[in-house]
Amino acid sequence: MQSRVWLLILIILLAPLPYGAWVGVRSAYRWWVPESEIKTEWQQVDAGPPRVREQSGMVRIAAGRTILGSSSTGNVDRQPAHEVWLDPFWIDAKLVTNDQFAEFVKATDFSTTAERRGSSLVFDYDRREWLEVEMACWKSPEGPLSTLADRGNLPVVHVSWHDALAYAEWANKRLVTEAEYELAARGGLIDNQYAWGNELSSDQPEANYWQGRFPHRDLGLDGFRGPSPVGSFPPNRFGLYDMTGNVWCWCADWYAADYYYSSPLHNPPGPPTGQARTLRGGSWLSTGGAGSELAVTARGHAPPHHTASNVGFRCAGGPPATEIAAKSKRRR
Repeated sequence: MQSRVWLLILIILLAPLPYGAWVGVRSAYRWWVPESEIKTEWQQVDAGPPRVREQSGMVRIAAGRTILGSSSTGNVDRQPAHEVWLDPFWIDAKLVTNDQFAEFVKATDFSTTAERRGSSLVFDYDRREWLEVEMACWKSPEGPLSTLADRGNLPVVHVSWHDALAYAEWANKRLVTEAEYELAARGGLIDNQYAWGNELSSDQPEANYWQGRFPHRDLGLDGFRGPSPVGSFPPNRFGLYDMTGNVWCWCADWYAADYYYSSPLHNPPGPPTGQARTLRGGSWLSTGGAGSELAVTARGHAPPHHTASNVGFRCAGGPPATEIAAKSKRRR
């Protein structure tokens, strides 16, 4: 009789272990779950516009789950699609403009990477090619004969990752992480290819990008040759402008093509080291189609000293700002 009692107690104690082990394995390897299964769980997220808070030109994004990447694309650095959890954060509703960057330079007497180097990359629209142009920098976007006249509300360009970080610290903000950028770009949607949905309009472009065969012909349906004033196109469902197109945005993270296979489930910060920093959002030189740089899952990258006429940034704030800013400083 006593042995039967002990056997019953043992069964009761051990019964939860198989279920607990299954939960633990599923959590630890959540990235392995098929993309279709994740999306099925998330269908309620697509219902109704999200409610967000705005303050001082920033939008607060609530804590929650999101999907990073896509398993249905040929771009290996976007695979596999995996689920992550992000704490709440603030993000600039618009890209940092020339006027805003000028205030920073005036207050700090800051000299950008391109100014110290004496040149930067400029895409020559007429010649349809990239040129290393002497004296090109944020205040002379096409070279020494160009100025910022009537360009105050255009996104600042020719800024390196180091320049963007310096501005963010001066503004008491930080650079947005790659995971935060994708969550914000999706605007509360899960199965969208672009920041606004799944289609590119043929007659009314939703963003500033290259319509036509790059680099041979730009149909110019969006009305711009080069960067456009921030806020020229409708915002996404979170009230964020230019999350797709206009200029690439520097992110805080180092870049690694295989990072998604080891990305942590909570606030992924990017690899600990690397040779290039991550860029997000595409630019006025990006085209649509399969594997598009305009897709919310698209990942760009460049060395942190890189500067060009299609690269800018926006800032973020709030937890985990302290941790991310500290990591960024240590990595420079």
